[in-house]
Amino acid sequence: MIKIIIYLGPSLPVDEAKKLLHSNNNREVTYAPPIKRGDIPKAISENYQVIGIIDGIFFRESAVSPREIMEVLKSNIKVYGASSMGALRASELDRYGMVGIGKIYNWYRDGTLNSDDEVALSFDSEEFIPISEPLVNIRETMKKALSENIINQEEYKTIFESAKRLYFPERKWKNIIQISEKKMGKNLSCFSDFVKTKKVDVKKEDAILLLKEIDRYSK
Repeated sequence: MIKIIIYLGPSLPVDEAKKLLHSNNNREVTYAPPIKRGDIPKAISENYQVIGIIDGIFFRESAVSPREIMEVLKSNIKVYGASSMGALRASELDRYGMVGIGKIYNWYRDGTLNSDDEVALSFDSEEFIPISEPLVNIRETMKKALSENIINQEEYKTIFESAKRLYFPERKWKNIIQISEKKMGKNLSCFSDFVKTKKVDVKKEDAILLLKEIDRYSK
């Protein structure tokens, strides 16, 4: 029996995660809240053999440190990372054996992204429902809008700058669009409608990829 623990928060609802990776005759799967410092030693003491890191605490408590994960990688415990804190740590520790998965991990690994701020967002501490929008999702949504001619290059630049200058808990599409409209003196109703129906959630996509990979590994 393989014991698996997944640290998950706002990137993907647990109910959806369990449809992709769940306990069966070969494995026992536990879903835990976003990882923080001290959780890794606890997981080791509870004999988990596979650790999946998706979401983590950034500011309210101490974040999981690279050193904690490196200690685990010296053993036979498999550690996967994607989407948020997992992508960050995997980009730092893949050379030591941590398995990074997804677009966001690749962006950090290649240096396309280099700031924790790109994946930071505020969320309900009990339900883990996202309250703000992470920059990675904003970037991808805007690229899609540009490719579909919903916005032009000038609008893209203004909207993104408006988003980036906001403190991460204030990065909500309503705020971003209002600020951008004021700067440009024009209405962005087409883009606003686009966001409501076609916004991209790359963090969710990467979280799903991690769960599918662990599912394949543990069958």
